[in-house]
Amino acid sequence: MTARPFVLAGLVALAAPLAGCGDDAPEPDAYGTFEATETTVSSLADGRLESLTAGEGDLVAAGDIVGLVDTTQLAAQRDVLAAQIRQVRGQQQSLRAQARAARVGAEAALAQGAATLVGTDEAGAAARVLAAQLATAREELARTRRLHEAGAATARELNEREGAVAALAEQERQARARVASVRAQAGTAGAQARVQSAQADVPDAQADALDDQVAALDAQIAALNDRIANAAVLNPTGGTVLTVLAEPGETVRVGTPLYTVADLSSLRLRAYATGDQLARLRLGAEVEVRVDDGAGGLRALAGRVTAIASEAQFTPTPIQTRDARAGLVYAFDVRVPNPDGRLRIGMPGEVRLP
Repeated sequence: MTARPFVLAGLVALAAPLAGCGDDAPEPDAYGTFEATETTVSSLADGRLESLTAGEGDLVAAGDIVGLVDTTQLAAQRDVLAAQIRQVRGQQQSLRAQARAARVGAEAALAQGAATLVGTDEAGAAARVLAAQLATAREELARTRRLHEAGAATARELNEREGAVAALAEQERQARARVASVRAQAGTAGAQARVQSAQADVPDAQADALDDQVAALDAQIAALNDRIANAAVLNPTGGTVLTVLAEPGETVRVGTPLYTVADLSSLRLRAYATGDQLARLRLGAEVEVRVDDGAGGLRALAGRVTAIASEAQFTPTPIQTRDARAGLVYAFDVRVPNPDGRLRIGMPGEVRLP
């Protein structure tokens, strides 16, 4: 939306006072026409203009929603992106579940390894007991052999001792084998735990990587939400609708003018003063403004000087000042209240300086 001074047809020649001013009326010090600042409200979205409730002459307040551009396609795009986010979230949940299952397996393998280590201690203790028994049996066998050689022990006693040694030796061998087997099982369980723990890190990393994808989709949805919000035609400033430039059903683009609005509660009279009149002009000074009263006379209004040009300019062609021979004039603005709306843009006016 843009703002610019709104001036209707050029200033009419004002060599004489306004209609209704008799010969005995005080001569005005300056002449001018009334202006207002017109704001052109443009579309901030592309699409079909669904509605535009602002009509010429309507009073609108700042912040009023006065129109809407179709957002069907934008909403559909947003729905597609939302579905993609749900899909990615589902993939993340699946990956997180895989990671949890792998960690549970690793914990189970560690527990199994710990239990197996306990069995290793028990098997080692049993093997040590058998080793001690085997050593004793071997000592008994050696003593029996000496007695048998001396004729103090029978062959049967010798055979019994030898059988006992052989049985204990086998039991001790089997016990050592069990210890080795249990230790191997514990090592296998520990290796499995390490593998499963490493496997749990993979889906977790994949799930974390999907966060970037979700963030990108969220950013696209946020951009679409902004575009959908911009589809509402928001009136920027309070005032009166001057012209309507678009109709519902038309296809508009970003920047397409829709209507113009201006605050007519007070108007600005742009007039020109000569150099010798500058001493009588001060910012904020109250001046008398006279306009046609519609009955052949003049109506006096109070105005206040709001701007004075800092540099002179050549007299505009349609402007005549009190000293028509002056080649340079200074523009100044007078703000005039317009509570009853009788002042119009482009209406001529006279100024009496203090």
